[in-house]
Amino acid sequence: MRGQNLLISIRGRKRTGKGLGLKEKKHWYVSAAVLMTIVLGSALSSTAAFAWFGNDEENEGCKHHKYGEICDKTNKDITCNIVSPANHAKFHLGEARWIGVDFTIQASDPGDGIKRVLVHFTHDNTSTKAAVLGGDGLYHVVWTTVGKGDHDVRVSCTDFAHNTAHDSIEIKVKE
Repeated sequence: MRGQNLLISIRGRKRTGKGLGLKEKKHWYVSAAVLMTIVLGSALSSTAAFAWFGNDEENEGCKHHKYGEICDKTNKDITCNIVSPANHAKFHLGEARWIGVDFTIQASDPGDGIKRVLVHFTHDNTSTKAAVLGGDGLYHVVWTTVGKGDHDVRVSCTDFAHNTAHDSIEIKVKE
């Protein structure tokens, strides 16, 4: 090689020409090995990530809809139904100012499970309560201060991938 000192060993004989000394060669080889390890490791980890997570088109929009490594961009698999009371149910106050109404909700998601079930109750103002999973596999919440009038009840069932499904009913409370 022109312009470089090389240390060449041929059959036990050393020939010295222009170029790097033995010590400089070792440093150069170590530096090259470290650089190759970094480049190769980076390329392999990128390839592994691509193979593990799929391509960008598949995961686009999955930033907020991921649970573990599952990309769940749909709420079609969420079951969210108000089991009781029935839609347009009527309740009687009698002489009381308020009554308690027990709401039962069926909520499930076979893909990644249900994170929370919220019940929104409206009349003069809107209130929200979290339903609790019961031993019967259904979610329950009791509203203890339901007064006279028409009330809209909306349930939001959210899975661990942040997808949400809804159900709603109307109830009427009379004297």
